[in-house]
Amino acid sequence: MKVIVFGGTGWLGHNIALDLIEHGYDVTVCSRGKKNTYRDSQPECRSLIADKSDADAMAEILQEPYDVIIDTVPTLDSIAHIKKFARGLKHYLHCSSTGGYAPLPFIPCDETAPYLGFAGESGWKSKADYDAECLRLFQMDGFPATVIRPCYITGAGMLPLDNLGGRRQDFIADIIAEKTLDLPDNGLALLQPIHIKDLAVSFRLAIENRRSIGQTYNICLAYSVTLNRYLEINAAVFGKKAHISYVPLAEMLKKYPDAHQIGMRFLATHMCFTIAKAERDLGYKPMYSPETAIEEAAVWAAKQTGLQ
Repeated sequence: MKVIVFGGTGWLGHNIALDLIEHGYDVTVCSRGKKNTYRDSQPECRSLIADKSDADAMAEILQEPYDVIIDTVPTLDSIAHIKKFARGLKHYLHCSSTGGYAPLPFIPCDETAPYLGFAGESGWKSKADYDAECLRLFQMDGFPATVIRPCYITGAGMLPLDNLGGRRQDFIADIIAEKTLDLPDNGLALLQPIHIKDLAVSFRLAIENRRSIGQTYNICLAYSVTLNRYLEINAAVFGKKAHISYVPLAEMLKKYPDAHQIGMRFLATHMCFTIAKAERDLGYKPMYSPETAIEEAAVWAAKQTGLQ
């Protein structure tokens, strides 16, 4: 089966491509060519360079028929170009985010919850638009779309989430130094990660289960942890203790004006989801626990920043 992965040389696309290659798929990756982080580690697949927003470039690439198209960073333009130019397409999948459900109307949250995009000015609103367009095209024309909505993605290859809702480089250094770190409110907001490899597997499982077409899936690990527990897990990796100070969210936003304000607000909201639909339809079963995923990211970050 021929698959093209747009964004295939990025962190997520790279892991999706490797999993598909391992399972016998004929994989092509396509990117804008601006980042070559993973290009050399994908010797068993063809690599193309193109801008998805360029209709002519997409028309040329999609002259070659692909059974499956995966887009890790979709846009309305890329969806329109794929819909127009892809020939013989059997399945289109793109990556969205569970962030668009926030604030969660119930816990654990499932795919029936309203998906409006957290904070109107944030990227989650755009993701809501992209998802809605795919599902509209499915309902109108049978466009064979599946939307994958991951939680906070972690694992080796990306800096871990920090206590301010970003991915600052000195977070693990602060953990190892046992610095006191601020958390919003009481630190009891829930965080539910997804390991990058489990997320990659979910795309393949969706391809292999035709009932996934026209559906959305929340892809997370089996359960959530509190922000307090998250810091404790990171500290325990290095034999340290987490030192936490609690600050009302409104005060934190003022205290850290240079931090990502939407990220900080998002950190203070609950992220807790059921994966029952993916388990039932796709046979999805996470390989990682939240603890092992968080630990792996912490160790990787320490090595990357010269702390180990």
